[in-house]
Parts: sequence; C-alpha cells; structure tokens
Amino acid sequence: MKELLLELSEIPGVSGYEDEVREKIKEKLEGVVDEVRVDRAGNLIGLKKGEGKGSIMIATHMDEIGLMVTKIEKGFLRFTHTGFDLRVLPGQEVIIHGKKKIHGVVGAIPPHLTGKKREPYKSEDLFIDPCMPEEEVEHWIRPGDVVSIKRKPVELKGGKIAGKALDNRASCTVLIEILKSLKTHPFDVYGVFTVQEEETGLGAVTGTYSITPTCAVAMDVTHAKTQDAPFLTFAPGKGPVIGVGPNFHPFMVQKLKETAEKEEIPYQTEPIPGPSGTDAWSIQISREGVPTGLVSLPLKYMHTPVEVIDIKDMERAKRLLVRFIESLEEVKIV
Repeated sequence: MKELLLELSEIPGVSGYEDEVREKIKEKLEGVVDEVRVDRAGNLIGLKKGEGKGSIMIATHMDEIGLMVTKIEKGFLRFTHTGFDLRVLPGQEVIIHGKKKIHGVVGAIPPHLTGKKREPYKSEDLFIDPCMPEEEVEHWIRPGDVVSIKRKPVELKGGKIAGKALDNRASCTVLIEILKSLKTHPFDVYGVFTVQEEETGLGAVTGTYSITPTCAVAMDVTHAKTQDAPFLTFAPGKGPVIGVGPNFHPFMVQKLKETAEKEEIPYQTEPIPGPSGTDAWSIQISREGVPTGLVSLPLKYMHTPVEVIDIKDMERAKRLLVRFIESLEEVKIV
C-alpha cells in the first residue's frame, strides 16, 4: 500500500486534467476488476461483479488542487489557484502543462528589495518563473494552462507519508487495494475514481447518475489533529472517520459502525450538520437519491504540498470497507 501511495502522489492530476493519474490507476486495475471503462466526464469506473443482489458504488476523487496561468508578463507568469494556502506557495517547484511540460518555481520580489516588512504575500505578489527567454515562454505557454506542484513524497517516522495530493490519492490507493482484496460479495461493486471533486463535483454527479447504485460510500480525507487545531479534528493513527449527519443515510452509518466494532477496527466519528463538502453530497442527491456513507482518513496540512497521512489509517479503512461490502446483503431504506 505504501509503495502505491508514493507512486500515485507524485503523478500530476489537477482538477479537470486528470489524464495522467487516471491512466496509472487504470493500469493498476488491469486483471483486478471484471470491467473497466472511462465515462464521458472522465471518471474511471471499475466493476467487480458480485452475486447481483444489488450494487454499491465506492467513490473517491483522483484530482488534486493546482494553479492556472492567467497572464504572461515579460516572461513571468501570473496565476490563479484552486484551494491552495497562499502562505506555502513561494519557493515551490512547479510543472507548467503548456504545449510541453516546463519546470518553474513560484517566486516573489524579496523584501530586501521592496523595503517592506516580511509580511505574508498576497496573490498579486506572486509569479511563476520558468527561467526562459520571453519569446520561448510565449511560444510554449498560454493563459489557461494548468500548473501542478512538483513534489516527491517522503516517508516520515511512525509509518507516516508526506507529500502533495494525498487528498485524495490516499483514498485512491485504498480503493485499489479494496478491489484487489474482495472475493465473494452479494453486491456488484463499482469502484469509481471521480474527476473534479475539488472544483465542480462533476464526476460524482455524472458517475452516480449513470450507475444508479443501490447504495454508495464516498472516501475522502478530513482534518487531523495538529498543534492548536480546533476541536473538530481527528487523531491520526486512531482509525478511519465515519461521517454522521443528514448527508449520510442512517442505515449506512450504522452498518459501517457495526462492521468496525465486529472486526475490532478502531474508528472515529465526524458530526457533519450539512453537506459534507465531499463526493458524498453529489452522490446522495443523484436521481431519486442514493443511501450514502462517508469514510475519511485523517490528514494533516490539507491543501499544502506536505500533506501527512498515517498508513495505519489507510489499512484500517481498507479492512473496514472490504468487510462492509462482503457482509452487505440488503439496504434498509427506512
């Protein structure tokens, strides 16, 4: 599992431009599922046939946050961003996905040259420097080109991994391992790797609409406890987090909890009083509605290039969902 996460984390896949990571995941599913296809929205869907008593969709998004070029100024690139904490962008290595891949760095005028105090940068202070002659920049790069962070993941102490895009490549890794592990199960299982969760929610909307599953579980990340973090955070290494609230069907929540307790899998509970901000919301309201659950992984430093995940939580989430799927014989709506 660790090696797969390290591999998937490094691959670029900015929201709406998931081609590279989709191809890698598709490669990992070969020989694992009975059918694999890419729908018109770009979702990757792997079907593992069961006994036909129903169908369950396990969905996790494969896109990551990124940047987009807005303007070229004398060989430098102005940009907008999708969800990044601006405080971490200066000094980052990036890949500009223009007519070809071009490496660059995010920079700003040093305070030594501006006379200003060392204050947090604003978006207008930052630019991408591809270190190329102006005419080459204008040949290879256009406004609208996406930019991904270039970051090699690293192993930390205590079974932790740090890197970019662990939101949500960690869940993608878990879903691949779930599909590998499933043997006999009453429900047909659709493993859906969705597009554009970070921006539009498109993939979960269209994927659910076409599959029309009996029920579904979304997999994502949630905020892990860090120094001075507010109370709604969750301990890394203490097990996956089950969402509770109106976005989640009571039967699915109860079944997930019962499975965890029966299998002696540690878990945590996240109260969510409204839409969860994950694929679970789009899935739940598709067509006439889908009974939906949410299983999340505690993640430190979300939406930065050094997100941190605990492999133990991933392994436990895999065990929980494998046993959940294998024991699911019906879905009680009321």
